Amino acid sequence: MSGESKHLSSPSAFARRSDVGAYRQLIEPTVPVLEESITQLKPGPTSIDVAIAQLDSVSILRARILSPSVGVTILKPSAFAFLLWVGTDACRINGQRAQASKVYMPGAQQGFHICGGQRETIGVAVSRRQLIETVAALQGVHAEDVVLDAHALELPPAVAAQLRRGVSRILEQGSASLDRGRSHACAPRQPSEVFRWFLDALLYSQPPTPKRARSPERIVRKAEERFFDAGEHRISLADLCTAANVSQATLYRAFQEVCGEAPLGYFRKRRMLKARSSLIDARRERGAVKRAALCSGMTALGRFSVEYRQLFGESPSATLCGEPPG
Repeated sequence: MSGESKHLSSPSAFARRSDVGAYRQLIEPTVPVLEESITQLKPGPTSIDVAIAQLDSVSILRARILSPSVGVTILKPSAFAFLLWVGTDACRINGQRAQASKVYMPGAQQGFHICGGQRETIGVAVSRRQLIETVAALQGVHAEDVVLDAHALELPPAVAAQLRRGVSRILEQGSASLDRGRSHACAPRQPSEVFRWFLDALLYSQPPTPKRARSPERIVRKAEERFFDAGEHRISLADLCTAANVSQATLYRAFQEVCGEAPLGYFRKRRMLKARSSLIDARRERGAVKRAALCSGMTALGRFSVEYRQLFGESPSATLCGEPPG
């Protein structure tokens, strides 16, 4: 791969785009996702450092998150992804405590919920069909007999470290990096080596983490789907419990385990994030703040402004005008 990797080591270079809801806009169409978001959990600015390499049918994304938040990635049905965790701060991936010796997979919800403070993750997306057909051929079974719904693969620490180094080296040698949503093309590289690394991890790792009968990430996902269906309308705990088919206590436990936040508090912050993203893209005109709040389901405008400042460190009008937090 030719070209020099452009690392976004200075988050301020694109903070107006990356610190709030435009994460999905930054990575598409390179990474095959249906949903991508970062929900800030604690007050203060959020910075995201993103680098992407596209190697024909393989996409690699490294994301460095610099504040406590929940990241949600839901893949398109045609894609499959492997996730590596790098970092020292406590982090949970799909409700499990993150470990450097594991390769994480989407599980039944076809995605990842990542909750924690400062962290770095490296995701490798491949064609689901290609992966299934290759596994089937190597195992001598029919493609329909291949099941890819495990949560994580356990690798020997040295093997996991070698895998991280190999993928990181590709990103360092040359990548298609994103700056304010503009992709920078790089020469394609044969993806067979990267594909083989993760194929070996899938085939020769220790047995996958067993599935839980009622996994917390599936409960959270069902609640998220209900949240999306509601649009700007209010949702209640009863709505979420009905959607996930669980009791209120079970719902709370699942959200604490996966998101580190109570259900309604988490969704309120997601609404705040939606409003912030709207304000960043809105024209500076009368009523823009009110429209962004209402379209995000925030009807108490006074309370909205107070909570907005508490979470993001600036007023909604400052976001609209592009003023730096202070």
